[in-house]
Amino acid sequence: MLEDINSILNSGDVPNLYADEDVATIASAVRRETMNRGLTPDPINIFQTYLRRVKRNIHVVMCMSPMGDAFRERLRMFPALVNCCTIDWFSEWPDEALQSVGMTAVTGDNDAKLDEHVDAVVEFFRIAHQTVAKASADYLDSLRRYNYVTPTSYLELLNTFKSVLELKREQVGTLQSRLKKGLDALIKAAENVATL
Repeated sequence: MLEDINSILNSGDVPNLYADEDVATIASAVRRETMNRGLTPDPINIFQTYLRRVKRNIHVVMCMSPMGDAFRERLRMFPALVNCCTIDWFSEWPDEALQSVGMTAVTGDNDAKLDEHVDAVVEFFRIAHQTVAKASADYLDSLRRYNYVTPTSYLELLNTFKSVLELKREQVGTLQSRLKKGLDALIKAAENVATL
């Protein structure tokens, strides 16, 4: 996939992408523009005009994690990702964004049913995420080693919390039903003993 994206960014073309019908459609759509540029409308000039139009109008949005060596190796293998792109390094989320995303995750489609504790739980997640980010910066300063704390890390924290909460509620529900059955058996036994 990255090889094709590299080709698109470099030349506007992916080799052997077009069928004969596609080339005919391209030729009929670009023939007039080719002649307006003062070129003879032969297949090579028509396709070059088409590629110029593709380069002028193409927009590619691609997200990649900067973690580890994989990102650096990909940039080295596919130089158009650097030369023909604008790299936008997303910065940290502000407090309001962390709060809003946390609130939506906890109370959204799969409501965690935290009732009056929702605000405190979301505030804890926000503080924990920011504390880990600060500790990672200190870790980089002291040991010159990177630990990335990204918005994805925050989303993973929220999803992990919800799945663990659901698992623990299920376990507690099972234990609660066992306890109720045990108490019912003891009460019944006590009634039978009283009758005897």
